[in-house]
Amino acid sequence: MDNNQLIPSELTSALAKTANPNILVNQGDGIQIQQNSGPININVSSTELSELLGGIFRLTPSENPVTHAMEWASLSKDCYCLFVLENEEYSDGTFSIAKDRALQKHTPAEIRDKYRMLSLDNIAELKLMPCIFAKRNIRYKETEPGHPALVGRICDIVPQGEVIKIRFNGFQAFPQQILNQNISLLHMASAPLRNELDLEHWAIKRCNLIDAFAAMNIEIK
Repeated sequence: MDNNQLIPSELTSALAKTANPNILVNQGDGIQIQQNSGPININVSSTELSELLGGIFRLTPSENPVTHAMEWASLSKDCYCLFVLENEEYSDGTFSIAKDRALQKHTPAEIRDKYRMLSLDNIAELKLMPCIFAKRNIRYKETEPGHPALVGRICDIVPQGEVIKIRFNGFQAFPQQILNQNISLLHMASAPLRNELDLEHWAIKRCNLIDAFAAMNIEIK
């Protein structure tokens, strides 16, 4: 078993209907048992969200938004990609991440081995995985209520020297603090003082993100 793999102790679908938390156990890197406090709801006005999207993702919500519900539902239910950036920006639908931050920590060994080589076939598979695009938490294990994250998919992957350039399509924004409150449901690692959203990296998580978002009452429209 990979040292970074997280093991859910309860069915994730039950989280949306019960106050009992899930427990994840990570087998290495000093990650400890973490309990989830359950789904939360955070309200952010459309004006605030537009400003935050412009500042963090360099994106402007469309006046005539495209419907992504069917595309979202068609994506892989086996794995998802998690991108957390710190100094880099999500700019005009593209960003770069250092190769030494890509598919290393918090990605199961068999997945790391499979996607170590970004072949055309592997890139085609990665483009079918749903993605979370986030910026590093403002504080350890938490961030501001209006700090947005984004879900979407990869459009293209281009290795360039010591970085990997990602072209992506963002579907919908939501408050990143919801992720911090549902770490175990999303199979993200958490330690007493930090969680996985405090680390700049690209990881692939073995988790059904479609069902997880439904459990968190986040509807992709």
